Amino acid sequence: MEVFFARCHCGRVQGRFICNATHLTALVCNCSDCYMRKNVHIVVPISAFQISMEESLEDATILYEWGTKAAARRFCKVCGIMPWYKPRSNPDGVAITIYCVDWTKNGTSQPPKIDVMNFDGANWEQSMEK
Repeated sequence: MEVFFARCHCGRVQGRFICNATHLTALVCNCSDCYMRKNVHIVVPISAFQISMEESLEDATILYEWGTKAAARRFCKVCGIMPWYKPRSNPDGVAITIYCVDWTKNGTSQPPKIDVMNFDGANWEQSMEK
């Protein structure tokens, strides 16, 4: 298990997470939100994630929820980037945008191997039944 860091563009919103980086699977979701942002993310358990910033998440971000409000997305108030969010498909996890992770900060020179898998978030209920 290794520690990695995720942050928004300006660095105001920061977190860290632990994962087994020998092999990661990232999801490309086609729900309306992910599709518009071209989001590619990995999901880690809430217990493996920690916010690591001086100010509160509520002060540094803007919350966006819609529909069932099962997903919680927080965007940096300064740069507008969302490095992670609570996904509807995995409420006990944290979805981390892979492009917001500094894969080399833990001392490695290369990012881990990341396989990319499509997830049909546009038909969320049917996809979760599979």
